[in-house]
Amino acid sequence: MSTFQLDLNKGDFPLIIKPNLGQPQLINLEDFKNKEGKYLKNVIFEAIIITIPKQTIPEIGKDFHLNTFIQPILKDEGKFLERRGERYPLKLIEITSLNKNISENNLLKEENCILFDLQHTILKEEGIFGERNELFKIVFEISDIRSIEALFKKTERRFILFDIIYRIPNRNEEITNFHSLALFNKGLENLKFIHATDLHIARRNDFISKFLKERTREKVKKRSKSIRIPSKTKKFMLERDFDFKKGFQLYRFKDLRSANYNFNYHLRKLISFVNDNKFDFILLGGDLVDYVEPANYDEDYNNNFHVLFEILLGLNKGLNKPPFLITDKEYINKKEILCPIFTIPGNHDYRRGHYSIKLGNIHKIFGVSRKDIKNYEDSKDFSYIRALYSKRIFLKDYFTYFNPNLNYKVKIGNFNFIFVDTGRDSIADIHDLIRGAPSTRGLKDYQIDLLRAHIKLCKDEKIIIVMHTPPVSPNLSILKRRKYRKKLKIKYRKLKWSDFYEDNLRKKLGSSRLDTLFNLKYETIMYNWPDLLRILTGSDEIIKRKVDLILCGHTHTVKEFRLKEAKKVEAERLSIGYLFAPIFIDVPCEVYADRYRDFINKFEDPMDLSIWFDVNKPFIFQTQALGPINSRFRRYKPPGFRYFEVKNNKIAEISIYSLHLKKI
Repeated sequence: MSTFQLDLNKGDFPLIIKPNLGQPQLINLEDFKNKEGKYLKNVIFEAIIITIPKQTIPEIGKDFHLNTFIQPILKDEGKFLERRGERYPLKLIEITSLNKNISENNLLKEENCILFDLQHTILKEEGIFGERNELFKIVFEISDIRSIEALFKKTERRFILFDIIYRIPNRNEEITNFHSLALFNKGLENLKFIHATDLHIARRNDFISKFLKERTREKVKKRSKSIRIPSKTKKFMLERDFDFKKGFQLYRFKDLRSANYNFNYHLRKLISFVNDNKFDFILLGGDLVDYVEPANYDEDYNNNFHVLFEILLGLNKGLNKPPFLITDKEYINKKEILCPIFTIPGNHDYRRGHYSIKLGNIHKIFGVSRKDIKNYEDSKDFSYIRALYSKRIFLKDYFTYFNPNLNYKVKIGNFNFIFVDTGRDSIADIHDLIRGAPSTRGLKDYQIDLLRAHIKLCKDEKIIIVMHTPPVSPNLSILKRRKYRKKLKIKYRKLKWSDFYEDNLRKKLGSSRLDTLFNLKYETIMYNWPDLLRILTGSDEIIKRKVDLILCGHTHTVKEFRLKEAKKVEAERLSIGYLFAPIFIDVPCEVYADRYRDFINKFEDPMDLSIWFDVNKPFIFQTQALGPINSRFRRYKPPGFRYFEVKNNKIAEISIYSLHLKKI
C-alpha cells in the first residue's frame, strides 16, 4: 500500500518521484473546456520517474502500460481503503529521457528548472532511490474524465485529491504516491489557503504527553484517597483541549503558557480544521519534523518522517500495545487531510538526532515546567554532537515519500509560489546554535541562479516566495531591550515589538527604518544574504522586478516587515565578523515593520489597496510555529498559522489563527 513497505535496493522497477504528497500536480478541468463546458482537448499531466541505469524507453513503457491508476479520496475517516473510490486507469501517451546536463545558462524553461534542482540534490546523493539515477518524463492521459467529473457533482467539492498507483509488473506489490494529484473544477481567481510552519513532528511528542497525563492521574488518585490533605491537584492536563480560532486568546494567557503542548496533536487538530473549512491548499514551511531518528526505541516507526506521513494520511500504528494501549484522541490519527499540501524542509529536517527537553529552557517550548518533566527520560541517550549533526542524506525519506525537489515553483491561478530551501544549521555562530536560535546556511550559488530563472518565468504574475528561514530577523536580546527602552523613552512599561512600527519610530526618532537600529542578520541565512535581498527588492543586476510576499518561519514568532531598495549612499554597513577580524557588508535595502495584515482592511476600494500594495512591496510575513511556543522572552504567541484569502486574483485577507483553550 505504501513505499514504506518496499525495499528500494531490491528490484529494478522504476519509481514515480513527482508528483508526490508534498508537491502534487494541480489540474483545473476548466482549462480543458470551452465556455459551454465541452472538452476541447484530452486531460493530461506529466510525471517524472527515476530508473536504474541503461533502462530503455520501451522497457519503461512495458512497466507502466496498463499498470498505472488514479484513485480518489472521498472521505477523511473510517477504514483507510473504504475512504477511497473506484480506480481509474491512466493511458500512457509519451516517454522522454531527461538525462541531460542543465546549466545556469538554459534555465528559462520550466522543465530545465526542475532538472537543475534535481541535479544538485537527489542525484548528488547516493542511495536515495537505491541504484536509480536516471530521469524520464512520462505524459499520462486521464481517459475516463466523465466518470471523474460525476464525482464533483456527487461530492459537491471544488477539488478532489487522487492517489497515483503503480502496480509493479511480475510482483504482487504496488507503489502509491498519496495525494499526488488534485483535480479542480472551478475558477482559480478566488482561493483560500494556509501558511503553516515549524510543525516539529516527532514520535516522542506523544510519549511526553502520555507521561504527563499519567503522572497527573496518579496525583489526582493519590490526593483523592487522602483524608487529611484536600485535593489541590489540577486536572488541567487531563481536561484541556484546543480549537483553532482567529487571533489570540489573551484572557487565558497563563493557562496557554503552561498548556502541555503536544505538537503532533496540533497537526491532528489542523487536519480537522482544514477538512471542515474547505481550503484550496496548504503551504508547509519547513521544520516538518523535530529531528529525523526517533528518541525512543520504537519498532513501529523508523524515523519521524514516517510519523508525519501517517498523521497526514490518518493511519495508526502501535495503539494496541505498549506504550499506548489507550483510546485517547490526542494520540489517534483519526482524519486524513483532504487538501493539497506543498512542502519545503527546514533546518530541523536535516538533523539526525534528538535533543534533551531538560537542556536549558527547552522544556518551555512544550509549555511545561522542569518539575513536570522531572522523571521523564528518552530511551536513547542524548548527544550534543548527534543532535547538531545535519546532512542532506538525512532527508532521504523526505525525498522519497514527500517531495524530490528542494527548490521549485508552482503556479495556482494568477499566483506563482516559489519554494526556496534555506538549508541546514550554520555553525558560524555556535553559541546561538546551541541556545536554539541558529542561522542556516542559506542559498548556494545554483539556488540564486534558479531563483532568478523562476522569477523571470513568472512574467507579470504575482510572486510569493516560501522559505523556512526569514530574509531579515532582528536580534532583540534582553540587553537590547533595555537599550531601546531608554532610547525610546519608555519608563513605566515593558518594550513591545509595536514600539518599532513605522509611525511610532518616526514620531520618536524621526526615522522609521529598522535597519539603522538592528543587526537584521540574526537567526537568518548566511550564504548569499545580500544577493537574496537585492532579488526580492528588484535591485538585482539581473532581476529588475519586486516580488510580492515572502512567507517564512523558523523564529516561531509573528512579525511583519516591508523591504525597500536602498541607494548605495543610504545603505547601512553591518559587521558580521569579530572585534579582532571585522568583516563588513552592506545591507542593500531599507527595512520597516508594522502590522501590515491590518492595512488590507483600511481600503474600501480594491484598486486603492492594489496600488498601495504594489508601491510598498515586498512584504515579509513571519508565521508563528504550529508546534512549539516561543518562550525565550516573557511574551509569547500560542501555536497557529496564517490564513490567506484571494478574491479576483488579489489578496483580500491575511489573518492569524491560533490555538484557543476550550472551556473546562
